[in-house]
Amino acid sequence: MIKQQIKSSARLGLAWIYRASRHSLKHLKGKALILAYHRVLSEKELAGDYFIQPGMYVRNDVFEQQMRFLADHFQVVSLSELLDHWAHGTWDHDKRYCIITFDDGWLDNYVHAYPILRKYHIPATIFLPTAFIGTNQWFWQDKIGYLLSHYHRSGGRGAAETSNGLLNRYPWATGVVEQARNGNIDSAIEVCKKRSEEEIYKFVDEMSLAMDLKFSDERLFLSWREVEEMSQHGISFGSHSCTHKLLPKLSLEQIQNEMEHSLRTLREKKVNYIPVFAYPNGTYNEEIIGHAKAAGYRAAVSTVFGFEGRSPKDRFCLKRVGIHNDISATIPLFTFHISGLNQLLSSTS
Repeated sequence: MIKQQIKSSARLGLAWIYRASRHSLKHLKGKALILAYHRVLSEKELAGDYFIQPGMYVRNDVFEQQMRFLADHFQVVSLSELLDHWAHGTWDHDKRYCIITFDDGWLDNYVHAYPILRKYHIPATIFLPTAFIGTNQWFWQDKIGYLLSHYHRSGGRGAAETSNGLLNRYPWATGVVEQARNGNIDSAIEVCKKRSEEEIYKFVDEMSLAMDLKFSDERLFLSWREVEEMSQHGISFGSHSCTHKLLPKLSLEQIQNEMEHSLRTLREKKVNYIPVFAYPNGTYNEEIIGHAKAAGYRAAVSTVFGFEGRSPKDRFCLKRVGIHNDISATIPLFTFHISGLNQLLSSTS
């Protein structure tokens, strides 16, 4: 804990020094900074009953500060414009390009992010898991996070993990429950990612019964009506697959369906779509890249940290810079992070 506090204080101090420097962001000239957001939430929502992973959100007031900063210091372009610059050789080496993207298609993108984007005339691309749009489904990560956060707050009372021999049937979940008991919900979710989704959903169903907890029917994702409205005002939509499954775990037929059907859905809905794919959870391999090309996508974005230049090494592994509140709550911290210096600090500590 003390080590983490020292690290946070050092990051904050370095961020202020960097922001005050006349060389701030100078090295990003001639580069494309593709930002990756997920959720934009209010304080009230963050204080609610749901578990929201720290790496998945920025506060709405923080998001507005960031958009204002980007509008003042970058040439903010759409993802489609970026692809056109590459295709037509119209790259300007004196400009700092910035592209805003969101993964997952959360309802809060419409409620909080969209009005701010319109206010500052900023385009953005939202990658949709098309089978979730307009439904009240939950990702399994959110379901298990909800259950485990309740379990942690109860102090593990009720022995939900042993009810009906739960851990005897799911011995791999022992580590999940131990992490949750200590409040490490993020780590518990990472443990689950090593299992099949079918196994996870069965475990979630049994644990919710054991804990007598139900999942709300409140809609968490965008509706197609909202997608249509946003399409008319500078927001484009790419594919994040159909069901957000981890592609390397799927069969050839399943991978093809996730990629082809989601793109076909975007075309049929007649929304402002762009044939770009975002790999669920950032997981992919050469075979999956080949499927993305065969399905008709022009490019794909990854979760690999970095920037792109006039000629990207691989348009199906485009680098992005992930943004969340913990590392970007102030403009100095935001500037420090998008510069790449925060990544350097993390790798050397």
